Amino acid sequence: MRIVGLVVVYDVECPNCSAIARELPELVRVPVRVRSCRDPGLAAEHPGLRPAVSACATPALGTVRGDGTVRWWYGLTGALGVLPVLRPRGAREAAGLLWTALRTPRRAGRR
Repeated sequence: MRIVGLVVVYDVECPNCSAIARELPELVRVPVRVRSCRDPGLAAEHPGLRPAVSACATPALGTVRGDGTVRWWYGLTGALGVLPVLRPRGAREAAGLLWTALRTPRRAGRR
């Protein structure tokens, strides 16, 4: 099914995650909606999200299909979800964002 948009859920207190969320829209061919893991309406709007996302323990990337359904990719697997909509000349920058994500220390969720 064709991807018509992306939803990025990230921790606004993480500088690396914030940079990724800010730069990703320039690298893909579809609209990107950016959401904070701390948004109180997040779980209600996206009930299929894992609890670790709402606890800010892991980022998530959703690929929005033409029928409005969302397929969620968690943590670094989100890089796979982006591949089909990556701009042809965005590969180098996307690799840099992935490298940034790999260097980001993992921690337990906070609330």
